[in-house]
Amino acid sequence: MNKSTRSIRSLWLLALLVSPALLAGPQGYYRWKDDKGQFQATQQPPTDRPSEFVRTSTGTSSQMAPGESADSAGAPSKAADQSAASAAKKPTGIQGVPDKDPEKCKQAQDAQAVLNSHARIREKDEKGEYRYLAPEEINEQKKLATESVDIYCDAAPPQ
Repeated sequence: MNKSTRSIRSLWLLALLVSPALLAGPQGYYRWKDDKGQFQATQQPPTDRPSEFVRTSTGTSSQMAPGESADSAGAPSKAADQSAASAAKKPTGIQGVPDKDPEKCKQAQDAQAVLNSHARIREKDEKGEYRYLAPEEINEQKKLATESVDIYCDAAPPQ
């Protein structure tokens, strides 16, 4: 693989990570362990235990306190207020995994392909400067991309 192909792939990954979906508010799911120690993925945070919010557009995650949502972790917004009002009307309990989403599936698969290409991956920091991801960071991104593929893509048919 030549240098320009790697650069194009790195730019493609960067474009996937800086998705316009970020402008619409947090997009992702909450990951947490139930009483049996099994991981659960839901669109609403659990109220009685800590969780991890995984942003599907970037694959990054952040820890949440019990009952805290990704909206409430940042500055309050009108969307967060509406979300809280609608959440108050919803029944509590274990919720299912988000619906399969072909667009998010394709983004996750593309990110997974780039991460598995052994290319040097770089990202833009808060100062607008590029830095290369360390191998540990790439491995974490691979794990998150795989989780996103599992959540948003239909299972491959048995052969």
